[in-house]
Amino acid sequence: MENSLHRDCFAAIAEIGIVPVINIPRPELAAPLAKALCAGGIPVIEVTLRNDTALESLRRIKAENPAMLAGAGTVLTCRQVDDALAAGADYIVTPGFNPKVVSHCMEVGAPVLPGCVTPTEIEAGREAGLRLFKFFPSEQLGGVKTIKELCGPYRDIRFVPTSGITLANIPAYLSCEHVAAVGGSCMAPAALVQAEDWAGITALCREAVRASLGFRIMHVGINGDASEGEANARRFAEIFDLPYISGGRSDFAGTAVECCKAPFPGAKGHIAIGTHSVERAVASLRARGVRFREEFKNVDDKGRLIAVYLEEEIGGFAVHLLKCN
Repeated sequence: MENSLHRDCFAAIAEIGIVPVINIPRPELAAPLAKALCAGGIPVIEVTLRNDTALESLRRIKAENPAMLAGAGTVLTCRQVDDALAAGADYIVTPGFNPKVVSHCMEVGAPVLPGCVTPTEIEAGREAGLRLFKFFPSEQLGGVKTIKELCGPYRDIRFVPTSGITLANIPAYLSCEHVAAVGGSCMAPAALVQAEDWAGITALCREAVRASLGFRIMHVGINGDASEGEANARRFAEIFDLPYISGGRSDFAGTAVECCKAPFPGAKGHIAIGTHSVERAVASLRARGVRFREEFKNVDDKGRLIAVYLEEEIGGFAVHLLKCN
């Protein structure tokens, strides 16, 4: 069975949504790189074991940024697992499914993310008690389309796609319910790491976070009673040639205007902000000090948060997050 350490580590990664996968060329770059990632809103990293100094880079990251989630990637042997854990790794990532390595990780209690991209590999991973897998190389294997196909028969799994992830395609991946997070280097490209352009990396991280959340206005809610709600919705629909949509507690004019027929939060009304993942958005905003109204939240049939109100009203309007595609 998947242990609590796996769940806690990878649940935190899913809340962040983006994992920088970096081959750090020199250990002295490790700590400032980690600081730049955290400043950009991405407090997680996968340090690939593709050079002789990777473990020292991992040690320095954990020594100077102990709260940062730091994993070891490109792990191929049980010895590398032990060395990575000794260096402070919080989790292990393997490019493929190596039964010995996965079993060893489970035995020592190390969260492991193995690469599983075929039904045979997925079934081996599920047999080991895992439900989260690396999907590598993602774009070359069909990306989101292939992930959705694989999750047809295997509905209880999720993936962390890597390879070919860009600022442009992050939204497509992270709007897919079968994707827990994405991994890549687009937020910290090798040239910027070599140049020690920490400000540039922080800026790219912020762009990646914006892309992952995809905030946009979905609709505006207007307060009113039963008669006012219907009248307001019909008038908006008439003026702007929008369909009038009757509902229970509110009526809509198209998708842009919700006219409330019962009490809703907000002195004047509310504004719905769409996002690819309400759960990820809540985690991101909470880290910035935003608070939420627990009594006003909705979950889907799988228990996932799909709507929640902010505690703060702005200009007399309540604000709520809403899951959108």
